[in-house]
Amino acid sequence: MTILSKQPFKGIYVLFAMGATLAQMPIWVLKYIFQSGRQHPTWTFRQAFGERFMLAFLHHSAVVQVDGKLTLNPGKEKDRFITIDPAKASYYIGPLTSNDDVKPATIGATWYPSPLSKKADLSTETIVLHMHGGAFVIGDGRAEASGHAAKLLLKHTSATHILKPQYRLSTLPASKTSNPFPAALQDTVTAYVYLVHDLQVPPTNIIISGDSAGGNLAIALTRYLAEYGAQLKLPNPAACWLFSPWISPMLSTSEATVVARPQFHIDYLPLSFINWGTAAYSGLKGYSVLSNPYIEALGTSFETRVPIWANSGEAELLYSDIKKFTDEMGAVEGNRVVLDIEEAAPHDVVLVGNINGFEVAGENTARRAGDWWEGVRKGVSS
Repeated sequence: MTILSKQPFKGIYVLFAMGATLAQMPIWVLKYIFQSGRQHPTWTFRQAFGERFMLAFLHHSAVVQVDGKLTLNPGKEKDRFITIDPAKASYYIGPLTSNDDVKPATIGATWYPSPLSKKADLSTETIVLHMHGGAFVIGDGRAEASGHAAKLLLKHTSATHILKPQYRLSTLPASKTSNPFPAALQDTVTAYVYLVHDLQVPPTNIIISGDSAGGNLAIALTRYLAEYGAQLKLPNPAACWLFSPWISPMLSTSEATVVARPQFHIDYLPLSFINWGTAAYSGLKGYSVLSNPYIEALGTSFETRVPIWANSGEAELLYSDIKKFTDEMGAVEGNRVVLDIEEAAPHDVVLVGNINGFEVAGENTARRAGDWWEGVRKGVSS
């Protein structure tokens, strides 16, 4: 935590950042009017401007470390927001017990488009358990931050319902109560147990999903079920969707490596935001935690019966990691892994495409995820 994350310095910085951003906007306009001045030769003015604005927003958010405090009050979501108590302690084993200070907790979650209950007939429903992005430090799965992504998946896939857990966010300064790894993964398991055992949703009707940091959690949950599912009597889901997954937080700690990527000066992810996420998720134990296979997905491939569909934008910072991950996982005998690439797209267009001008890219990505799922479902039924 820096001095700028504390009041009154935080407030002063926010005012400065707002003024500096407004002052720079005319420069951005002049620069992006011309095709040659845009980050990518195929982008429109709106896309180039939107990317630059998002970069500034995330950078300033990281500098002041915006408050990631979550509430279990229903709020605007009303009856679509639920609370989920931790499952039995026996469900949290292996990597979920790697930090004695991190215990399972009650979490919130938001249903889209409407809540489901145990009384409902779930045999014909397809339910997506989706973990939101935000570098493990921002986001909550509620409509304001994650509603657009939910609408895309409901519109362009055969999913009937989406449950977005409000997993605990990691904070700085690191402490025994700052929710480092494995807090978010514990909460992801809590949500999955809730669907399978509390609501009694057939696992063959569940798709695990996640974007960015949420994609990292989706991979970790898939790994957890492969390693411990039989022991815990937790069956595999039908499939896994990964939208711009954060494959290697450990590799992201190397600034030289990140800056050297050709997409660094194109995509909207700033180093300050990445550094905030990796430091907070690591916690008191430091960056060595990030080498845990339940965080680091490169060089730690595993066998799974869950079909995996992984998407990357061609112009996003994480492109090379995502491609390498799918190559490694696809090389494991028995795995079914597909890499989907959205041409000229930046990071996580399903989540923020409506903000930075990539609505069409987000729609196309969601549609292809749905088409792939239909193929998987037909293959299972045959």
